[in-house]
Amino acid sequence: MESEKAEKVVDTVEVYGLLKNPIRREILTLLYTRGEMTASQLKLLLNISYGTLYYHLDYLKPFINQVGRGRYVLNEKGFLVTEKMLRELGEKPKIREEKNIFRILSMATFMEKITLKPTRYMPLGIIVLLTCIVLSQIMPIKFTILHLSITLSESYLTNSIISFFIVIGYVLLAGEILSPHKGGFIGLISGTLLSYTPVALYITILFILKLYNYLISEFVNILQIVFIIVHALQIIMISSALTHSRGISWEKSLPATLILSYISLLAIYYNIL
Repeated sequence: MESEKAEKVVDTVEVYGLLKNPIRREILTLLYTRGEMTASQLKLLLNISYGTLYYHLDYLKPFINQVGRGRYVLNEKGFLVTEKMLRELGEKPKIREEKNIFRILSMATFMEKITLKPTRYMPLGIIVLLTCIVLSQIMPIKFTILHLSITLSESYLTNSIISFFIVIGYVLLAGEILSPHKGGFIGLISGTLLSYTPVALYITILFILKLYNYLISEFVNILQIVFIIVHALQIIMISSALTHSRGISWEKSLPATLILSYISLLAIYYNIL
């Protein structure tokens, strides 16, 4: 019933009034794509002052609800207006879904913290990265972009470093191409570095097995299954970093990350790295 009432008050004048200002357009699109957001997150992504932000939020009061201190979300009318606005722009509106479970699976709370204070989490990401590099030299492991393989050969320091730079470069390029927003790149780098946390834990398990003189070759099948889970977690974390740091919808960020995974598989198949 409420949806039907809201539909009646959404008219073309309102939509075109919103389209006139790119900042208001971006605010609505971000809230539509991301759901609940803080003023700090909006300011960071839009690269505007708080004064400018609150001016536009005040203009958008009929379409936005404040759900907590400094947190905003689209109301029913806001959803309908934004959907109509997107249609006017030639974009396909998404299907609305329950957010709570998806937020947990996508580690949204953690990524939002990284987005808001990226420099605080950057050192932790660097530590995770160095852990991967050091352990990969101790263990018989070869990195190929987003994949790693257990080998009997010597260490592959150059491969590891090149692979990390390929991942960072690709993610930054995807963030630039897929998002019209100006900020969030430091958060994107921090989030990408921290996406190696499951990988670091995985290699640490291999290192512990080696310490206790277990033959890794005896556990290859189990370790491969575990790595599939680790790889899936890293893909989710990179996609989440793209979504929360650059305001990219999951419909775009997840396929972009899956393409990187596919490139990684091709690199392994053709022994490029």
